Amino acid sequence: MKIALLGSGQLTLSVAWGICHSELAQEVVFFTNTQSGGKYGNRSPRNSRPIADSIEDITFATAMSASDTAVSLTSSGEELSDSDVVVLLPAAVSFGFHSAQALKTTNLSITRQIVPKVLEHTQNAKVLVAMPFANYISAWIHQTHRTNNIIGIANGVSTAHLKSEIAIRLGLSVKDVSALAIGNDEVTYPLSQYCRVNGVPLKQLMDESDIQNLSAVVTERCPYTSASEYTLASHILQVLSAISLDKKRVMSVGTRISTDTTSVFLNVPSKIGSDGIEQIIPLDLTNPQRDQFKQLVAQSAAAQNFS
Repeated sequence: MKIALLGSGQLTLSVAWGICHSELAQEVVFFTNTQSGGKYGNRSPRNSRPIADSIEDITFATAMSASDTAVSLTSSGEELSDSDVVVLLPAAVSFGFHSAQALKTTNLSITRQIVPKVLEHTQNAKVLVAMPFANYISAWIHQTHRTNNIIGIANGVSTAHLKSEIAIRLGLSVKDVSALAIGNDEVTYPLSQYCRVNGVPLKQLMDESDIQNLSAVVTERCPYTSASEYTLASHILQVLSAISLDKKRVMSVGTRISTDTTSVFLNVPSKIGSDGIEQIIPLDLTNPQRDQFKQLVAQSAAAQNFS
């Protein structure tokens, strides 16, 4: 498998190292848009270290860990032509963004600049959008370039927060906690009936009032104002592992769903394997949750309308 990483920030380097260390691909290619002089330049923003030096360091570390993954850097879209997966990452994870609209505008601008050059040579690749407002950006890519195999990496922080809160409140190991939340780029709704501790339903372990408080805490958290670099890298690597090893994992990711009247990207549980998103998992929702889902579709349809 060949994986192309679009970005040059520390997050991109962390993802590359994770791929190499786990041997999820035979080849990892960094694509940097150096000719444009834009945010995908040839330096890692965190410490102004040339990206080529960081890639060389990863190459040596890969040799040290006896991994056969090849790592390279290019600014030519043609060298990505046989990529199986393309990962669109932020140029650098932005901490302390006070304006969600500014973050959305910035990331869409980067996408408009770089994605057409890449998709020209990678029509059959699976595209992972790992920028904030991933569903919004995924919808733009789909509507503009008619690319279908797109996965939004958008819900990892909320899901991780939900799992962590359950483990902390119950005083149990997070290893035994499974949790599920749905949503769009701006709203997250935990589904308590699908939260378990080693198979035991959450309602058998917590009072209803505590469950409602837990859901409210997770729903109110805004993922764009918190540092989430390691959580995002972990989520990306889980999805890449599911694709590379054909694991058939079920995760809440940005997925294109269609109703009778519209098509939108939402964070919903989907089965992920070597073909990307292979199935959307049906949910048994309560009446209030159905109303929330309808609101999510309506909000997303308005936000993701690029016509």
